[in-house]
Amino acid sequence: MKRSAWIFVSLAALPALAGCGRSANPPPPVRSGLIAAGGLVEPDGEERVIIPQLSGRLAKVLISEGETVQAGQLIAEIENSEYRAALAAAAAELARREAELTRLRNGARAEEIAAATAARDEALALERQAVAERDRRENLLRNKLIAAETAQQARAQADAAGARRKRADADLALLRAGTRAEDIAAATAAVDGARAERDRAQALVEKSLIHSPIAGNVLKRDLSEGETVVALSPLPLARIGNLTRRFVRADIDELDIGRIREGQSAVVVSDAFPQQEFRGKVVHVSQRMGRRNALSGDPAEKQDAKILEALIELDGQPPLPIGLRVDVRIAATP
Repeated sequence: MKRSAWIFVSLAALPALAGCGRSANPPPPVRSGLIAAGGLVEPDGEERVIIPQLSGRLAKVLISEGETVQAGQLIAEIENSEYRAALAAAAAELARREAELTRLRNGARAEEIAAATAARDEALALERQAVAERDRRENLLRNKLIAAETAQQARAQADAAGARRKRADADLALLRAGTRAEDIAAATAAVDGARAERDRAQALVEKSLIHSPIAGNVLKRDLSEGETVVALSPLPLARIGNLTRRFVRADIDELDIGRIREGQSAVVVSDAFPQQEFRGKVVHVSQRMGRRNALSGDPAEKQDAKILEALIELDGQPPLPIGLRVDVRIAATP
């Protein structure tokens, strides 16, 4: 009985012993030849969200939904009368400063030197006349022919004439000497400051004029004339995209990233277009993992799952609206 029991236990252990030399990990599952992913439809070059850099009331909105716009086209204008007035004042101040600097650099004109010379000569003649009159009255005073006050008056007039002649001499010397280097440096700095103020005012006016960054179509207009825009607000003025081609940005699960390649064919389907398939090919595969873009709304779906983006160019002009959530099937690389 004991021998039979040992034989039974040994035979029962044979399958377990036979498996000791095998790997503990199960073989990897066999994947299908398709990669399934969710995605979002987007225009060529992605959608551009237009958000003004200034806050204010919209004076003009020159676009409507579906309209075609060109790159650089004016699409809206924020009220800017104050900005334009500040620009005009800054431009006038810059012109004044530049004229002053030019005058200092050029120095006195020949006509100014001639006028100063004539003024000096006139002052010198008047001084000589006043000195002569003073001497005459001094002589009369010594002979007691005039009062002392009369002689004193002549002395004062002579002193005043001498002061005027000295001032005329100084003015002429200043014109002949030319402008000092430090005066030119100060005037140059004033011009630079005025130019910076003009450029700042010009920048504010330009920011009030909103232009389209690309050529494309107005996908949606969120604000109208008379409404107030807030700088860098989450609410944009409009959204613009290039609809000459449509793309799908697909979220490739991290388990499938080793099988995705550029050039693979893809099929896109949507519940909004039943029984229709839209074909395309993978034109770009991202080099960085990221968060999921196309969320299905399923509460069981992992929101923090890492994915790799793949961009699929669709054939022709499919009627898929921008931002539509779609399902993607990509022919995988074995």
